[in-house]
Amino acid sequence: MTHPHYLPHEVLPHAAPMILLDRILEFDAHSLTAALTVPANGLFNDPALGGAVPAYVAIEYMAQAIAALDGCHARRSGQAPKIGFLLGTRRFESNVPCFQPGTQLTVHVNEVIKGDNGMVVFAAAVSGVARDESAIEVTARINGFQPENPSDFLSN
Repeated sequence: MTHPHYLPHEVLPHAAPMILLDRILEFDAHSLTAALTVPANGLFNDPALGGAVPAYVAIEYMAQAIAALDGCHARRSGQAPKIGFLLGTRRFESNVPCFQPGTQLTVHVNEVIKGDNGMVVFAAAVSGVARDESAIEVTARINGFQPENPSDFLSN
């Protein structure tokens, strides 16, 4: 694993406030580990959950980690991060309904299958320790697509 010199805003094709990762811890050719602290007043805090973030937001944490992995490789090659698309999620499992503000989470993604057509499948996990000191474990398979010309898919 490589200890990066990149910050999430340098490798993600997102703009604030949509950048949800705080740090990139390490990456290699096929995997990346990132970290974040669940915010108290972010885009996904739900008043119906007492201000917590629903566990399904972990899918976006995972997707951003995948995008960050691609962005780290792009930056290393002197290129800008490219846009990719989240196509779907399979086998999403969470042992918690939500993440409490202030909780430290680690996001790990590992490439499982990469097609030559821009399709990719990642095994992804979000982990941490809840306030009651129980383990947080969220896992999923993330299907993504990164076309050669993303603008072709964004036009009218």
